[in-house]
Order: sequence, then structure tokens, then C-alpha cells
Amino acid sequence: MDEKRASGRYYTRGNPFQLEPFQTWAKASNLEQQVALEPFAGAKDIPQLIDAAHLRCRNWSFFDIEPGAEGIVQRDTLEDFPKGFNVCITNPPWLARNSATRRGLPFPEATRYDDLYKYALEQCLTHCGWVAAIIPEAFIRSGLFLQRLHDFISLVPQTQDKTTQENKIRDTSYMFEDTEHPVGLALFTPHVTADVSIWRNNQFLGGLRELRTHLPQSSNNRSIVFNDPNGNLGLIAIDNTVSASIRFCPPEELKDYPIRVHCRSITKIGVPWHVDIDLLNARLATIREKTHDVFLTAFKGIRSDGHYRRRLDWALSRAIVDME
Repeated sequence: MDEKRASGRYYTRGNPFQLEPFQTWAKASNLEQQVALEPFAGAKDIPQLIDAAHLRCRNWSFFDIEPGAEGIVQRDTLEDFPKGFNVCITNPPWLARNSATRRGLPFPEATRYDDLYKYALEQCLTHCGWVAAIIPEAFIRSGLFLQRLHDFISLVPQTQDKTTQENKIRDTSYMFEDTEHPVGLALFTPHVTADVSIWRNNQFLGGLRELRTHLPQSSNNRSIVFNDPNGNLGLIAIDNTVSASIRFCPPEELKDYPIRVHCRSITKIGVPWHVDIDLLNARLATIREKTHDVFLTAFKGIRSDGHYRRRLDWALSRAIVDME
């Protein structure tokens, strides 16, 4: 597994290219007449998925630092990116800088980004007009590369119940064989876009600008203190495996829970005024409904209602508590 982490390689499963937003993007890019670049080709999964989605391109050009199939040119494309291509469809390497440091893995010194995929995506956008990239779902909250981003699709695995004679087996098809990391498909155009269309698979959720209007104004009120053992407000900041269960609660509910300095999932908050917990939870519920959880961090594991589990970060928690 560390060998794959070192190069950021996770081989693709599932087929996001069958989705309506990509089909529209492929038509707009005139994919059928293009020589498509795959600069991080791995085992050449993406061309097979494109073909299975009943799409064609004129030809492919494959590169990878460690080719996993025949017909791939060996090249460190982060150091020497291929030139002369208009369309790029790829699953770039993912590797967080802190993870690389912790595991003693190499990380490019040439980039300021905190994850290898951001550096790889920057290279793709610098050299190609049309770019489709399978990247972490958290990308949409990074604020990066929005000028040319036309669509962003949260790729939520679909579950099916398969009935056998003895029992039911839940079959979940993840996007990658060896990770359950929440993933998305980012679709870029050569030109500046007016807004970003946000999707969950084929479901259109709204424009990014409009979704942001449902967020509270950010707060820098440092009198609201997190991980306060004597706090007057409790927060369970992660969903359980069943449903959208993030909530504020009375601190007494967490009396047996040790409040740790670095904990981000369950905490007590010191608020220098009386808090109305029902009001805070109503605000949170409205935000989740109106924004479709786009601004809450997804992490591995699908809830039984078919959505990613989500985590409420401290910045948004503080803003909800500090709303007028």
C-alpha cells in the first residue's frame, strides 16, 4: 500500500463518465475528434471506462512515472508535463504532504500545495484547455482553480441490495479498489466560467455561488472556545453510519466523554452567553438542507441512507453559534 501512496496511485472503479454532466462536457470538447491525454495513466482504466460510457476520442496518449500497462510512455509528468494536447482526462495522484512526511514518502519541493493532486491538477490546467479529473471530493471546498471549473460532481457510490437464498448482501461499488475516499469529478473548460454547477451523480444541486448564499457569515469571535471541558454547549460534529446526525447538545450529554485538545469530532464549546440548542440545531438543519452538505467535509463510509458521512468543521460551527 505504501508503494501506491508514494506515487499517489489509486486505480479507478465505477464509471463517472456515464453521468450526464460528463457526457455534455465530452460533446462540448469535441472529444470524438481529439487526441486525449492521460498523463497519470496507471493501468489505463480511464479509456476502458470512456469506451463503456459509449464515448470515443480520435486517439489516446498515455504517460505515467510507473507504467502499469503496455503502451504507456514512462515519464515523470509532474516534472515534465506532455505538451500539445487540448483535452486531458485523468485520475491524478493523491498524496497529502503531512501523510508523506509521516510515512517518510517523497513529496515534490516545487509545490506549495498540501496535496499532490492539486499540483498535478495545476499542471493539467496549465497545459490543456479541457480537463476532466477524478479528485478528492473535498476539492470543492478548497477554493482552487474555480475560474475555469464548469461542473463538479460528487461521486456517491450507489448501493443495491442483492437477495440470496440465505441473506441480503449490500453491494456498494466504490470509485477505487483500495480506498473508500470520497471522490468527485471536476470538469474544466478553456474559458472563464460564470459559475460552477454542483452535482451529486446525476442530481443537479445548484450553482456554487447560490449555494454559498445559504451559509452564515464567517465569525472570528474567539470568545467562543472549542474543547472547553467546562463548556456550556456540546457538539457531536460527525454523522453516524445511519443518517445526518450532526447536532448540538447539552454538555451534560457528554459528561463521560473525555474532551481532548486535538479532538474535532465530539467536543464541548464555551459560549459566553445563554445558548438555545434547539435554535442552533434548526439553523444547522436549514444549512444542510439548502446547501446539500456541499460545504461539510465528507469522509470515508456511506451512511445507510446512501449519502457520504459528513463532518462539521469548527469555522462553520462557530459561525452558526455566532449568528445574529
